Amino acid sequence: MGDVAASIGHLRATRLRARDEHAFSNSAHWEALDQLESWARAAPGRGVPEGAFAARAFAELVEVIDERRATRAQDDCTRRETDARLASAIDRLSRISSSGEMSRRAPAELRDACGFTRVMISSARGSRWLPDTMRREDHADPDAAEFDQFAHDGNEIPLARSMLETEMVRHRVAVIVEDAETDPRTYKPLVRVTQSRSYVAAPLTTNRRVIGFLHADRLGQHSPVSQGDLESVDRFAAEFSVRFECAVLRERIAGQRAGMDEVLRDITRTLADLETEQLMLPTDSATRPAQATESIQVDDPPAPLSRREEEVLTLLAAGASNRAIAQELVLSPETVKSHVASILHKLRAASRSEAVARHLQSRASTPRRGSR
Repeated sequence: MGDVAASIGHLRATRLRARDEHAFSNSAHWEALDQLESWARAAPGRGVPEGAFAARAFAELVEVIDERRATRAQDDCTRRETDARLASAIDRLSRISSSGEMSRRAPAELRDACGFTRVMISSARGSRWLPDTMRREDHADPDAAEFDQFAHDGNEIPLARSMLETEMVRHRVAVIVEDAETDPRTYKPLVRVTQSRSYVAAPLTTNRRVIGFLHADRLGQHSPVSQGDLESVDRFAAEFSVRFECAVLRERIAGQRAGMDEVLRDITRTLADLETEQLMLPTDSATRPAQATESIQVDDPPAPLSRREEEVLTLLAAGASNRAIAQELVLSPETVKSHVASILHKLRAASRSEAVARHLQSRASTPRRGSR
């Protein structure tokens, strides 16, 4: 096993560097401690004689146990500090009203909270993965321009069955890569661009669907990523996903409210125009029969709408766009356009707002069943 004192000294120096880099002890560090402790405890079995050698073996075991205890205490302290930083980062992001701005600022917040040198955010669309934005410390990546070019070129990475990102989509779990170059599940073109040796990643989910990923590494540091980093990224991704979904819903509600206000304004104007036309009708008794005939011709009841057209018209009245209607009713945008065109034709309306106004007016003038 070699000189235990020298090995302990090396592990202690590694632990102190991890503290300075706000990193956790990695699996290799813990494995080395396990091996040293096993070696020291096996001293009697190696025929160590009584006296000085036995005392030395016991002293070495004490050193190993002390270093294990110090490592555990340091990791506990790092966890407390990291959790506090993550909470502050999520709080700052929650105050941002724009979902796009939240997405843009999330990588830097995660990087600063956990001591990473780089954090990348990307989107997942169906069976495609699109790397988007990377936030890095100054001088963390001398070839950053190459990644920027990779992202700006709109490279869409197919989510193959064997990829780690595919595993995140299917199982919604965070992953750790200890050797990106040799791991067969990594996407090698992106690994070459980023020059990442090891990294942790977690999925971003909204409504139980993966919409993107967060990747983080420690390029340029002595400390590789660890299970502690994996836990941190997983926690941040879960909290950020909730806040991001809330921001998206707020934006949708605001858009629908604005659309509804516009529809109501159009309805008010249309009803005012119809009322003005009725007030301007001549009242001479000689012309009343002809006017009555003309009124019958103009105000013939519109053609009945189908059940699906009723659903589309109800969403139109709520200010929904064709795209929102398509998502709500699980239709294609072209089918929605066809329904809207049919509604305009049946109600003899020139616009969506006029169609809503005519439909509401028709419903208001139709006697309810059971009324006298």
